[in-house]
Amino acid sequence: MELKLQRNRVLQELSVLQGVVERRTTIPILSNILLEASDSSLRLVATDLDMTIITSCPAETSGEGRLTLDSRVFQELVRNLPQEEFTIRLDGDAVELTSGRFHSRMSVADATEYPTVPEAPQAGDYGLSLELFQLMLQRVAFAITKDDPKFQLNGALVKLVPGEVEIAATDGHRLAVVRAQGPDGAPPFEQQLFPRKLLAEFARFADDKVELSAEENHLGFRMGERQLISRVVELRFPQYERVIVRDNPNRVRVDRAELLASLRRVSLLAHEKARGVRFRVDSAGELTLVSIGYEKGSAEETLSVAYQGDTLEIALNAGYLMEMLQVLDCERVELQLKDAGTQCVVVPVEDDPRLEEYLYVLMPMRV
Repeated sequence: MELKLQRNRVLQELSVLQGVVERRTTIPILSNILLEASDSSLRLVATDLDMTIITSCPAETSGEGRLTLDSRVFQELVRNLPQEEFTIRLDGDAVELTSGRFHSRMSVADATEYPTVPEAPQAGDYGLSLELFQLMLQRVAFAITKDDPKFQLNGALVKLVPGEVEIAATDGHRLAVVRAQGPDGAPPFEQQLFPRKLLAEFARFADDKVELSAEENHLGFRMGERQLISRVVELRFPQYERVIVRDNPNRVRVDRAELLASLRRVSLLAHEKARGVRFRVDSAGELTLVSIGYEKGSAEETLSVAYQGDTLEIALNAGYLMEMLQVLDCERVELQLKDAGTQCVVVPVEDDPRLEEYLYVLMPMRV
């Protein structure tokens, strides 16, 4: 088997595979990628057993065959080749790579030891704008728990109904929910949990559309000629709708960038772990932020806001709020409040028109 390849085309596909490849694993073969040559293309596969990416690139081939190579070493080798064109030739239990006057020889693992590549679910006609899908995932991904042992909180719930897509993520202390218009046809599933690692993979693609499909054990995503296959996660997601409050009477509108900058300053003198900041808003249209729990000092800052109502105080985790403010592009946000013991709901003012709704629910701190 011998292949002639273009460096940039191969690098492009290798970069897509890297998020799936296992760096530290008790199964060494999972640190490799599978290369399969046939006709005029090279098929590349990476898997961690729960998620698989299949992609390909053009190649001049002489003979068919399959081999596995260490993903990290192969990518770095290709990236540093002296010329755009290079050749791969399988020679027994090794592969020879040549580019210009550069020559290398790498041992290969037995391709029969590579895990069986799952078949992608048969695709229907349900497709979403990939750019919109990426935007929706970005709006909720930060709210996924980072260290909770409950696996159902280590992902986002994707709900599909004819004409609408809804995605939600929570760590038990906060909740992010986003909705947008979807295709009118029948969706491939009603709701599925997308693990954190799966969500991160979509950022690596730059196609116009993502086609979704599903079967009993796997979810399928096709983006151009690339396929992403994920194992179905059989876990129940919390009934998050119960904590969404839509009738908080007190509405505070504040400049997003100013609030974010102020929180960064004030929270520096808040308790390092809890990151508590007291929000006090009054009828004069002033929002005062006061740090909580720092033994060696304190900080406060007052912002001008749009508000009509009585004086109100609530304590919130500044870190949680800053993460939400950082994913928005709008000029102002609205804090919807009731009292010190009720959830604070934060929504963007004049949000991206592609989204039907985006809201962020923060549980108040007890201080």
